[in-house]
Parts: sequence; C-alpha cells; structure tokens
Amino acid sequence: MPLADEFYFPGGGNSVNFVSPAGIEGIAARLAYGSDCGLFSTVWDEAVTTDMPPELAQAVANTSTPTWPHTFVVPKYATMAEYKQYAPANHFHMTWHLKPARLQHWMDMTNVLSVAPWVERPAFVPGVDRPQPLFHLLNGGENAAKMMRASGR
Repeated sequence: MPLADEFYFPGGGNSVNFVSPAGIEGIAARLAYGSDCGLFSTVWDEAVTTDMPPELAQAVANTSTPTWPHTFVVPKYATMAEYKQYAPANHFHMTWHLKPARLQHWMDMTNVLSVAPWVERPAFVPGVDRPQPLFHLLNGGENAAKMMRASGR
C-alpha cells in the first residue's frame, strides 16, 4: 500500500489505491452534520459506477490525491450540476446493492435527515421507497417530524 499522503497523516499512514470497476449499483451518499439544527443529514442518490478512459481517470485522480481510491459514478436522478452543488464533499461512500427503502428506514430510526434534492427524483417511488411513516405525515412531513423529535418535544 502506498503512503496515503505525507502531510495529511502526520504520523504516517497508508492507503489502498484502486479504481472501482464499472457496473456496481448501489447508493452513493455523504453524511453531513448541520450545526444549526444539530442533526445529521445524508445526501444520497442511487448510482452505478462507470469506466473512464485510463488517461482521463488518471487526470481526474490527479485533481485530488491520486494515491487514494477512486470511483466514478453516474447518479440515477441527480444531474451533474445538482451533484456538484449539493453533495457536501468531493468524496462519498457507496454501498453496493443497498436499496433506498433500507437506507430510508435507517435514517428514520437514527433521526437522520434524508437529502435527495434532485429535480428528477419523485418524492415517493412505489416499490423502491419505504412508505412515509404516519408519524411524519401527522407532524408536518419528514424533516419537521425529525426536527421535533430532536428538540425533545
């Protein structure tokens, strides 16, 4: 394993170095903390990994830390402009074969806000999303209910 980054990890540290293969489907997401509301949010979209020509992949890797892993994705609903605007970092986590309903259920149980502001994604995709909990509907929607829960009311 190569040295991850001589100055990023002052005590030393190694990194795996790979480019993910094309065709992996799952959820690409980033967990963020909102200090104003005191809640975590997950910015997410369904995605599939894609290949890029080797020279282009290396050029893109060189814009960041080339010794770190790289995965190139095509989001299902987000446009690239939306993805660049709303994903809160230049990196994310991708979980293979994770279904949206399972992610949504986890966010409900942990009181994490679901952030999927993509214009093309419907609020509810039958057979894909979990049904909106009645608790959310009775308390002004998902975000309002989670904020209320976080405030201790």
